[in-house]
Amino acid sequence: MTTSADSLSSPLVARANFAARPCVATFAEAAERKPIRQRFEGRVVGDGMVRSRTVRVERLVRHPKYHKRMRLSKNYVVDDPLEQSEVGDIVEIASMKPMSKKKTFEITEIVRKVKK
Repeated sequence: MTTSADSLSSPLVARANFAARPCVATFAEAAERKPIRQRFEGRVVGDGMVRSRTVRVERLVRHPKYHKRMRLSKNYVVDDPLEQSEVGDIVEIASMKPMSKKKTFEITEIVRKVKK
């Protein structure tokens, strides 16, 4: 039978070795990393808000049973500080730090302007 000192020594040794390894990135490594940003392309469907737009992003999904391709869409409230986009424009949006409850994306590029 082992003594209490022997049973305590093995977890302490393992824990000491675990603590000796660097498990988190240093501040320099964290500064070098770029944040992972979601990027979508969609059409501006609403511009009734100040410095904000509603963008509809459509995607094609195959039905699991019938294998028909379905068109699914989702609306995002995006930030447009310069108010350059209009309804009908094709824009690229990217995620950012949340500005409000619903506004977590910003317009990064206007891909195609609508013809008037």
